[in-house]
Amino acid sequence: MARSQDGYSRLVGWLKIVLPLGALALLSTVFLLSRTQEATQDLPYAEVEVGDDGLVERVLNPTFAGATENGDLIAFVAETARPVGQGLNRLRAMEFSGRVDLTTGSSITFESDTAFVDQPEDEARLTGSVVIASSTGYRAETEALTTKLTRIQAETDGEVVATGPFGRFTAGKMVVTTIGNGPDVDMVFTDGVKLIYNSRSE
Repeated sequence: MARSQDGYSRLVGWLKIVLPLGALALLSTVFLLSRTQEATQDLPYAEVEVGDDGLVERVLNPTFAGATENGDLIAFVAETARPVGQGLNRLRAMEFSGRVDLTTGSSITFESDTAFVDQPEDEARLTGSVVIASSTGYRAETEALTTKLTRIQAETDGEVVATGPFGRFTAGKMVVTTIGNGPDVDMVFTDGVKLIYNSRSE
């Protein structure tokens, strides 16, 4: 009887040691597995790239929208953008596009490979395969264009190759601006305009 009690006591003693250790091992395994799964998941809302000077933030699909005093609607969007300096007031954007819906019913669109958006200066500088198109049938291509963010005003740096209702033409510069304070918008081509007239047979 004494031996059975001693064996029982020893068993209880060992169980007091083994069971807590087993529970600790199980908890440790669950914790390590959960950390491994979380580490392999992609973040859905943010991407971070490592550059030479540390971590570089990247903003996905940034947008800017507003309206002019005349009620024209302006919207810009990019595929990605990186902050330039502190904050998000200045961005270097990739695959940049914009659209202006005028109160007259017509519209103008802008597209470029890259753009530098400067909200304090109220402008965006588009570079690399810049395309400007209007709903009235004009399409212009140039290498660089600066446009305002909150009003209708845009100007190319240099030569423009364009097509329109009258044919194909080139110009040293193009300016998009409103006529006075009214709702109408002009696309003005200057500095040596050369037109190849496209006659239409009846």
